[in-house]
Order: sequence, then C-alpha cells, then structure tokens
Amino acid sequence: MVNNSTDKTKSIAQQVRDTLFMRPSLMDALKLRIVNYSALARMLRRDIGAGSVEAVKAAIIRVSEEIAEERGLQEEKILSILRETKVRLQDKIAVITSPDMLDIPYIVTAYLTDSYVYIVDQTQLGGGLPGDVEVTSNLIALILISPKRVEVTPGFVAFITGLLSSREINIVEFISCSTNTVIILDSGDALKAFSLLENYT
Repeated sequence: MVNNSTDKTKSIAQQVRDTLFMRPSLMDALKLRIVNYSALARMLRRDIGAGSVEAVKAAIIRVSEEIAEERGLQEEKILSILRETKVRLQDKIAVITSPDMLDIPYIVTAYLTDSYVYIVDQTQLGGGLPGDVEVTSNLIALILISPKRVEVTPGFVAFITGLLSSREINIVEFISCSTNTVIILDSGDALKAFSLLENYT
C-alpha cells in the first residue's frame, strides 16, 4: 500500500498517475485499452487509501487517453526506424567471459564489474585461452544496423526484446551501442528471430 504520509499534498489524480507509472503491467493494459476501469479504480483506491472510486476512475481514464496517444506516436517512430534498419545474421559466434582482459579479436566487447565479455567470430580464435575463461560456442549473432535517430528514440530496445520474448526466443547476450544492436541467440532461434524482424524492415 502507498504510504499516505508522503502523499498528503498530492492530488488524487497525481497519486493515481504515480501508482500507475510504477506498475508496467497496468500501463501496458491501459495502452492497449483492455482495462475494466471500474475494477482497476477499486483496486487502486485500496492502494492509495484516499479519494472516491469515481475520482480514481476519472484519473485512470485521463492517464489512459494520454498514454494511448503517446503510444501511437512512439510506436510509429520505432516502426519507422525498423523500416530503415538492416538486419543480418552471422553464424559461428562464441561468447567468452573472462576475469581478465584478453588480447583476442572480437566483434563486440563489454566490461562488467568483475569480468570482460567478448563476442567473437570463433573461426578467428586461436588456441591458448586461459583456463579460467568461460566459452559458449556455436551461437548466432543477429545484428541490427539502424539510422542515427535510434540513439534518441526511447523504446527501441524494449520493442525488440518484447517482440522476441513474445515468441519465447531467449536472448543469450544483448549489446546496444550507437546505431548497432547485437543480439546473440541459440542457433535454433536465429531464423525465427530473423524472420520476425524482417516483417518490420
């Protein structure tokens, strides 16, 4: 339940808005307009502990109208980017995780708090990797090269990952940097993911 002591100065409408924005699943339902407003108002009224059900319902409807319009505009921006995005697959990919920096050729690398992750073309790897590295081989890289405006368009990564998860496609590794998005997949999922994204490009 919301702590009313911190919300005394907030209007019912603002409390409803704040509560909804902390609940992504409710926001998704509102964006799709698949919500029973009265039932949701009764639930939020209990959480907020203030106002009437009617006031809470009116606030929900206002938020729903706002985000439905925003969703339409945002999705069109994302779809516009996808239509200009080049998608390609690269096989024979390995993911190497090492506690120390390695001097190896890589496609993409990332430094975590306690390790280095390298996405590499496994055909270019020689022998002699240290014994404490973890190697996962025979993966597929799904590489998206998007127009520059992808860097300032919120929701692009969320759209891609949501699209894949909706088809139960597991992402092994994911790196998004500048205009490139690199998604590492098991070989069994790669063609399905590629075909799915090709529908939008």
